[in-house]
Amino acid sequence: IHLAAKGVEVTLIEQAPTLGGKAAEYRRDGYRFDTGPSVFTLKHVLEDIFSAAGQANSVDLKPLDLLCRYMYPSGRVWDVYSDEAKTTAQLSKKEARVYRKLLYKAKELYEAAAPTFVYGNSPGPLELLRYGLSNGLKARPFSTLPQLLDSYGATSELKQFFLRFATYFGADPYRAPAVLHNIAYAELGQGVYYPAGGVYGVVDALTKLAQDLNVDIKTGEKVERLELNASLVGRVHTDQSVYSADAVVSSLDIIRTHKLMGQRAKQAGLEPSLSGFVLLIGVRAEVPQLKHHSISFGSAYRAEFEAIRDGRFPRDPTLYLNISSKTDSRDAPAGCENWFVMANAPALKKGWTLDEAAYQEQLLATLEQRGLLQAGQIDFVHTFGPSYLSGFAHAGSIYGAAPHSLLQTLRPKQQVPGVTNLVLAGGSVYPGGGIPLALLSGKSAAAHVLSAE
Repeated sequence: IHLAAKGVEVTLIEQAPTLGGKAAEYRRDGYRFDTGPSVFTLKHVLEDIFSAAGQANSVDLKPLDLLCRYMYPSGRVWDVYSDEAKTTAQLSKKEARVYRKLLYKAKELYEAAAPTFVYGNSPGPLELLRYGLSNGLKARPFSTLPQLLDSYGATSELKQFFLRFATYFGADPYRAPAVLHNIAYAELGQGVYYPAGGVYGVVDALTKLAQDLNVDIKTGEKVERLELNASLVGRVHTDQSVYSADAVVSSLDIIRTHKLMGQRAKQAGLEPSLSGFVLLIGVRAEVPQLKHHSISFGSAYRAEFEAIRDGRFPRDPTLYLNISSKTDSRDAPAGCENWFVMANAPALKKGWTLDEAAYQEQLLATLEQRGLLQAGQIDFVHTFGPSYLSGFAHAGSIYGAAPHSLLQTLRPKQQVPGVTNLVLAGGSVYPGGGIPLALLSGKSAAAHVLSAE
């Protein structure tokens, strides 16, 4: 869209029958599900895309007052709101004080990092030096996320709450660097929105905008090779055609893109980020203890990530539930709900085997054991896990390489050394994964292409 708005002739090639990648849609028997990301933040990033194309934002974004309900094994239920006072009113005086301090610290980290690591172009040595000199020590470069939280007095359930935000970047929170605490501010400090039609409604609106700008969209066509001619990608080979190109933007993950050129990316040797295991459940009931966004924690949070590190599905995992019919009743039949249930999962490292069918049954049993679901309430279950996600990214990792050190939080640059007309986009490169960052990656990629003309 950014390229086409500048008058560039653009052909978009997509292997799936619809656009959106992981942000797809599943419909069955009157139920509608988003199959990928569902927490929508930083709405100005989306609005900027329409503005760049000279149009008003066509996506109705409904702000959610209740951001998420958190349910702990102790029986504690904590509703986290966009209103800080409503959130902290449910906490002890000590917890409320720690919450406010940690929220302020997340804001400080976010505002310091965003100009360099979110909204610019891939930072070079000068930008990194400038950030390090002005903000480096504030980012606690020699501390892990747990150590940062400990230093502010976060314990038990409050600590577990703040640890979870590192998984938004694909990290094991117990090995995440302290700087990833900034992720909490995007949600807690800037709010969560529900797009009309779900996240797929955003995909649909952007598709229409691209069509208005005369982007030539080819769906159901798979790129099989990028033909290198000296330092240029001269032609793009698909399973149906061959395209000549002045410039190429690849939103495949960085490892896949290198494979298309017959190369090996150095990231192929790094530990992959978290993958996920998803159940889409048609539920013949309305369950009041669950909200639009809910988290049900397992009994041993650290053990969950130890299992993933060892290539095993966790026995008692944290479950994230997105039930969009709580906000938009059209997403499920009357009296029913559309449950998107996701557990953290290991990526498919070489030699590891995962029994996904057995894990589906285990997660259904877990939902029953936690009193959230009864077997007789299930209309159907549609499942996908790391093996499905491996069709989108290397080993099914959702966020590229695992960001378990300060350097690894820096997403790879969008340009490939030695290839002058290829630019990378998507969650495995700058600025990273998640809806707003992926959209910003596309904007940055377009800027690289335009600056090279």
